[in-house]
Formats: sequence, C-alpha cells, structure tokens
Amino acid sequence: MSAAPELQGLRALVTGGTKGVGKAVVAHLCEAGANVLATARSRPDDLSEERFIGADITTAEGCKTIVDAVLERLGGVDIIAHVAGGSSAPAGGFRVLDDDEWNKALSLNLFPAVRIDRALLPLMLEQRSGVIIHVT
Repeated sequence: MSAAPELQGLRALVTGGTKGVGKAVVAHLCEAGANVLATARSRPDDLSEERFIGADITTAEGCKTIVDAVLERLGGVDIIAHVAGGSSAPAGGFRVLDDDEWNKALSLNLFPAVRIDRALLPLMLEQRSGVIIHVT
C-alpha cells in the first residue's frame, strides 16, 4: 500500500488498535504520516507507549480515559476508527442469547463507540472536518 498524502499530520484514534484489523489500521495510518493513538486493555511489546492508551472501553470510565488522552496528547482528533469488538456468545444462535449476553455484546460493540463519538464529535463539528469509521 502506498501512503496517502492527505493523511499526513492528521490526528487519529483507533480503538482495538493492537491486534488484527485494528493493528493493520494503526500501521497504515502511521505509514501515511498520521499521528495515531491506539487503545486496548494492555499494551503489546511492539507498540510504543507514545502511541498507546490503556483503557477498558466497556466502561464509561475507560472511554473517558481515552477521550482525555486524545485531548491531552493530540489536542483533538481528525479520524476515529472503531475497530474494537467481538463476541463471547455461546453457540446456538439467537435463541440462546439471554439479556446478560446481549448486555456484554452491547458493552463491547456499541456503547464504547457511542461514548467516544459523543465526546469527540463536537470537536470535529467545530473544526468542520473529521471522519468516524465503525468496523463491526
């Protein structure tokens, strides 16, 4: 992949940015010259501390930690890529999913994006630019 010059110097947040697709998104944005912060519960050895925010995004407090770090370290944001997600649901499909399983899924796959977007979207609107990407 070639670097996109239009990404040079942009400020980016990638949730779930330490494994799989999230890690690839972080690598591409960095290669393109963006200033990137990745989130996860724990920092892998191959990601510098400067590029990492440790937080549990399934909690409101974890999302606040992320937002505060973005504002402190980047001074705002131009790109938010929500890649964190997954499922621990048991086999059996819809009929075996009780309220607890639905709550776990929403806490991992929906509420973090809602909380982070709600906090950072006003800044993007104020600067009249930005993009939010949800990978599910």
